[in-house]
Amino acid sequence: MKNWSTIQKPEHGSQDWLTARWADEEGNRRISASAAAAVYAEHPYISAADLYAELAADQPPVPMESTADMDRGNRLEPVLIQWAADRDGVDLATPDVMYVHVDGDAHLIATLDAISPDGIPYEVKTTRKRWTGELPRHWYWQGVQQAICAGASRIEWAIFDSDLTLHRYSQYVSSDEKQLHIAACAQFLREVENGELPEIVSFDYDHVQRMHPQSQAVSVAFNEEDVQLVDHLHEVRSQIARLEKEESEIKGMIGRLMGDADTVVDMGGETLMTWKTQERKSFDKDSFREQHPALYEKYQKTGSYRVMKHARRK
Repeated sequence: MKNWSTIQKPEHGSQDWLTARWADEEGNRRISASAAAAVYAEHPYISAADLYAELAADQPPVPMESTADMDRGNRLEPVLIQWAADRDGVDLATPDVMYVHVDGDAHLIATLDAISPDGIPYEVKTTRKRWTGELPRHWYWQGVQQAICAGASRIEWAIFDSDLTLHRYSQYVSSDEKQLHIAACAQFLREVENGELPEIVSFDYDHVQRMHPQSQAVSVAFNEEDVQLVDHLHEVRSQIARLEKEESEIKGMIGRLMGDADTVVDMGGETLMTWKTQERKSFDKDSFREQHPALYEKYQKTGSYRVMKHARRK
């Protein structure tokens, strides 16, 4: 099966937008252009394990609180699109659709910042760094996927850098690059579907928590090799507890030697460490609950999380 299509774009960053990027109506997981580089472990902010855990989860991701960089980019994007349009002498429009490409097991989706009347996608970026003339790898793969989804052979980049200059970069995407990316994404999505771990995926506890957020009242039998993992975890936790106790004792000895002094120096006067008084404000929830019980209950939030505990072994 091979097709190019568009779907209506929900409000950018909303839950509906995240859900549409995560999977189609039949539940087929999608890889978004902004995360495409994670398939190759070449994304600085999204690891292959992050992408795998997100796609393997039972529920789509939820909106995150906007960061300063995200807010800056969102506010500047319309201005930079118009700037690029004026510079290039072309009418640019921000699409009200998202672009979808399906090729066998590869389900890809892209949200375009802007597109020209002749179908050339424009991607706008703001960066704190100086533009060097070479696309970072995660931008490169984003451009490849946008070209695939939009049926284009070129992506025009408008990059506003630390010099306050709007740079232009033309990324030409060949059919070989497209086929390579389609094949890599298809393989990654097949492994997600089959519960297989790609070689580049290295899970930690947070990834597994996201994949399996709710426990069920059932048991699973571990073989001898898996039981050794449980024993090793118990050993590591015991070591951590011993080290934390040792840390506290050493800090106690140093604190006794320092007394009221806030700085330790060596015999040459070089600072080794400090122990300074700091202040911080905290919300007195107990007093608030006592004085405003109705308001306290109104703003209570119930969350759930799983706790991994050791059982006593016979």
